[in-house]
Amino acid sequence: MKVLLLLTNSFPYGTGESFLSPELNYANGFDKIFVCPCSLSESAEKTRKLPEGIECIPLHRVTLGKKQYLRLVFRPCILAECFRLLREKKLTLDRVHELLFFMKNAQEISNALKQAVSFHPGDSVVIYSYWLYDAAAAGVLFASILRKNGVSVRVISRAHGFDIYKERAKDSYLPMRKYLFKNLDHIYPCSVDGESVLKKEAGKDAAKITCAYLGTEDYGEGPQKREPFHIVSCSYLVPVKRVHRIIEALKQVDYPIIWTHIGSGPLEKEIRQAASQLPKNVKAEFLGTRGNEEILAYYHSNDISAFVNVSSSEGIPVSIMEAASFGIPVVATNVGGTHEIIENGTNGFLIPKNFTSQEFLNAIGKIRTMNDDEYHTLCRNARRVWKEKFNAADNFHRFYGEISK
Repeated sequence: MKVLLLLTNSFPYGTGESFLSPELNYANGFDKIFVCPCSLSESAEKTRKLPEGIECIPLHRVTLGKKQYLRLVFRPCILAECFRLLREKKLTLDRVHELLFFMKNAQEISNALKQAVSFHPGDSVVIYSYWLYDAAAAGVLFASILRKNGVSVRVISRAHGFDIYKERAKDSYLPMRKYLFKNLDHIYPCSVDGESVLKKEAGKDAAKITCAYLGTEDYGEGPQKREPFHIVSCSYLVPVKRVHRIIEALKQVDYPIIWTHIGSGPLEKEIRQAASQLPKNVKAEFLGTRGNEEILAYYHSNDISAFVNVSSSEGIPVSIMEAASFGIPVVATNVGGTHEIIENGTNGFLIPKNFTSQEFLNAIGKIRTMNDDEYHTLCRNARRVWKEKFNAADNFHRFYGEISK
């Protein structure tokens, strides 16, 4: 029997990992597919419906006891990581704590998998972690158990943003990278930029790393109008998304503009308070958390002049893919793989990571003041680039064709 075991953080529970919904519509090539959310809270509710034939198996983790936790220190892979940090003069108590916490999570997930799923000698299993983090390490641990029982196993992982770029991690440290590079059979970063970063880090294991773009569904073109001039942003309200920088820039706007933000988060109260100080010619509206279907319906039925994203770090933003699929031009910071979606001047405009308010205003101003022919060309190009590179049907068919070989 050929089985895919997909390890998620919480999907299909909660609101995270929303980009898995379109992906699983194309999952094929296996006799059975199991989705195993690894880090569910007790109050988590199932919010997404899985395609027919895909089964959800929530993992029930049991916390390691103190003795088991302390024994982690003496595992060869942990000692090797500590010696590596020591050689590189990067060994600190905080990093050791992060390392042990990482492996504690990995062991708990592996233990839970052992209790939740069973396979037989001769079965062929692909363990697929959606994140290049503790669940990927858990996949490696669980695979070693299965192989001893005569099960054929491959372990793969996607990689997105926080699990690629060290600068986004606590103390700029991502634990057990050499271990993951060595023991995973393949890693699929979601951008060419991420592929380049991981390959430099992986050294002799670089051949295992291949970019596999995500994608979004085709809901057709949306209305593209500039009167009134309407910009939209869509993100979780956390520091890395820097939504406050949009507000800083809009304080200097001297023409009528509507700004809509979709999404909530820890900084929502602060962001709303700052937006209340915008001048009267700027209308700010906050739609809060919306389901993916609601967001796409909004793009399809509302006049949107441009989409904006000012993050300080990104993998490759699916939010931009979604907007571009409707023919909406984009202004975004040139970070991570964003330049793989936005071809500067062709389907939108890139601004520097550490942009000034004036640079942001200049970019949206170009879209506002260009003639109609130029604007509609920009819109057509937004949809064309999306169709060529980020169409879900093409990308996910290709991905599942490869991992199910």
